[in-house]
Amino acid sequence: MNADEQFIELWNDYLEGELDEAGMAKLQALVAGDERLLRMAADSYQMHRMLGLIAQDSTSRQEDFVRETMDRLPADDAHFIEEVMQHLPHQSPRKYAERRKLGAKWQVAVAAAAVVGLLAGVYFLLFANVEPEIARLTESSGPLRWTGNGGRVTHDIEAGNWLGGGTIESLSTDSWGTLEFRDGSRVTVSGQSMLTISEHDQKELFLREGIMSASISTQPHGRHMLVHTPTARLEVLGTRLDVDAGLTSTVLRVSDGLVRATQLSDGSVTEVPAGHQVVASVGRHAEMKITRSLGPVVRWRSNLPADRLYGDWLSVLDSSIGGLRNAPMLWGDPDEPIMLYVVSLSVSRNRPTPVLLTSGTRFLIRGRIESPGKVYFGLTTKHVKGGFAGKFLVERNFEDVLKGGKLLDIELHLEDFRPQEEELTEKQPDLFPASPVGLELFDWWCCTVKEDAGLVITQVELDADIVEPSVPLDYRQL
Repeated sequence: MNADEQFIELWNDYLEGELDEAGMAKLQALVAGDERLLRMAADSYQMHRMLGLIAQDSTSRQEDFVRETMDRLPADDAHFIEEVMQHLPHQSPRKYAERRKLGAKWQVAVAAAAVVGLLAGVYFLLFANVEPEIARLTESSGPLRWTGNGGRVTHDIEAGNWLGGGTIESLSTDSWGTLEFRDGSRVTVSGQSMLTISEHDQKELFLREGIMSASISTQPHGRHMLVHTPTARLEVLGTRLDVDAGLTSTVLRVSDGLVRATQLSDGSVTEVPAGHQVVASVGRHAEMKITRSLGPVVRWRSNLPADRLYGDWLSVLDSSIGGLRNAPMLWGDPDEPIMLYVVSLSVSRNRPTPVLLTSGTRFLIRGRIESPGKVYFGLTTKHVKGGFAGKFLVERNFEDVLKGGKLLDIELHLEDFRPQEEELTEKQPDLFPASPVGLELFDWWCCTVKEDAGLVITQVELDADIVEPSVPLDYRQL
């Protein structure tokens, strides 16, 4: 338990009348050694001392309330209270004269009574903002939402902001954000993802859904970083890993280091070394099996509807034949949101082999469009040895769409895709390359903005001019 947590616990016990002599000694020692904690105590008196008096409906009740508070104050607390009172502003002459009759210690007791009168509600308000800052948002793109500081929701979180414990949400297919802890550990969420971060005795993350890539520095002995998903518990000492979490399964891929994985449905435990992956799922016969991360491959074909991340599945005669229709998604500022119409597919979730993007690669897209419009096509990529590598975009205009729609048969060359955040590419080319060539494909999406063009995707295929890829050195080292 750190100093802030000890202070809050002791301070709350003090206000509730449950702090003994030993506890008061600890509280005094904490405050004497930390000017910031002393200011916190002073601010609490300053903000709420009058509210406590107002809450009492008569002078006699106020005096009884103060007397009861005085009776429980330890005898040796005078120095602590005098220190706190030095930080309080002076009262008006009339009120000061009235309070002076009670003496210095009596003044503080009245202030303490005000705080005691508010208890739980005031406690929450006072300390909602004292959560230690544990991570900084270093890079981001697209709409993010941060919930922290006692439940405060922030929609305009920006790179450079320091954050305490809380939840970051990546709200759209083209959204992502990277958090860096004080020890250099980096965690990136991408697509529609929700991650809660906490750091008390150890780092603890809760990936409720979505995609997380992480590069974790070596952690202190006995204090592994913990990652929780709906189906798994992961213990990480220091490693590079990628996690794709859904409600019924979690896919863990380890690029470096070692991760201990526990499948929550049956309690089974396995250790996943570098260059391997495992799936933790629910179900009566769910079994975790470690497999080596094979590959890479340079060809990929969608498997619908299994690869669906976002969109409405339209089947033909209740069979597996059909297409994925774009679905609405709100993007950006919640006060003035922009409507997107999105289809999104996972490339990595259902496959044991990574898909490598090589020079000459092209995407073949088949489907249907019902009305004219500009369509954006996007990729999410990762580095071969793990870690988020950025998103890439290309757009195409469809103008000659007649009433009744038009069949799509599109070819997009990999070299046509540009970085979503070109400024980051200029500043950090090692982390965010200018080209997707040489990166792994994680997911694929397309969308229209504001107007529903009635996109239906029946198949997406990644084709290459080469038969076998030239295996990068990074793969041979896994």
